[in-house]
Amino acid sequence: MRTFGTSRQHAGSGRRACSLACWLAILGTACACDRATPAPDPEASQQAGLTEGFDPRHRQHAAAVTIRFANGRLEPWGGVAGSDRLQVAAVFGDVDRRDVTLVGDLVGQAQQAPALPSEDACVRQPGLLHRFDVQPSAAPHAYVQLLDVGNLELRAGALKLPLRVQLVPSLFAAARGVRYDADQDMGRSWLAAGPLHLTATGGDGIAAFDAVVPVPRPVRLTYVGSEPVRGGRAQGPVPGQDLVVRWGSVDGAADLELQVGAEVDGGLGWLRCRLRDDGAFSVPAALTAQLPVRTADRPWLAVLVRSRQAPIAGFEGMPLRLELTDAAHIF
Repeated sequence: MRTFGTSRQHAGSGRRACSLACWLAILGTACACDRATPAPDPEASQQAGLTEGFDPRHRQHAAAVTIRFANGRLEPWGGVAGSDRLQVAAVFGDVDRRDVTLVGDLVGQAQQAPALPSEDACVRQPGLLHRFDVQPSAAPHAYVQLLDVGNLELRAGALKLPLRVQLVPSLFAAARGVRYDADQDMGRSWLAAGPLHLTATGGDGIAAFDAVVPVPRPVRLTYVGSEPVRGGRAQGPVPGQDLVVRWGSVDGAADLELQVGAEVDGGLGWLRCRLRDDGAFSVPAALTAQLPVRTADRPWLAVLVRSRQAPIAGFEGMPLRLELTDAAHIF
């Protein structure tokens, strides 16, 4: 997706309403015009052939915000490389209650299903992880309006990062609105500047808010078995042996997940493991045997994700998610 402008602090004064053709742009393109999002339209739901029409009694505000810091330059599965990259993606929606997960899809959060098991246990999951530009998993039940909540900014101490606002092309005839994004290389200073604040000036019926999430301890993959991780690479175990990973810091206040993935026909397959944050974990060989055989051209990718979640005033649940990640290719 290409942005059509920077943050509103730098936007021009000439504001124009978007044409209908702009909303029907092909996924991956963006309209070079400013915001003018209409109120939910009951007819739009009917024209889209949805299973059920618009009913204001079943509506709610939903949000999904992912803030991710990735160590080094390794981006999972062909992403644009960056040096200690900080990325933010945020959407805020007026949706049918059955479509809340669709909002999470737009910043990759709903792709974390199924739910993880108890600590030190794993599940298999197909599909893509670590992607911000993910299509919704299913058509919505009713009209989806992605809201413009005003100027949105990430802050930590004296650091400030305004988010860009861009139009989301119509994935379905009854889904339209805006999404917020920001990215910055050399972002490690954000981890030591205090809690992260996501602030909005308000708009589209949403009041101004200041959501706060504490920053966990940084995470770093240090060893795969007895082999140190160097330059984002490590030698893996021989077939039939468990995959043992170690990391260099612990944090009892955050969640920790290990994701081990490999290319499979038609996409990617993952093992996702919920970890006790004690410095080491062993993935049974019976599970890694379900991944494709490692080769020089197709190594496994191991990703450690330390995360915390926080509420946002005016929205249900804990929609603000902060992830600190480190990754290594296992050959």
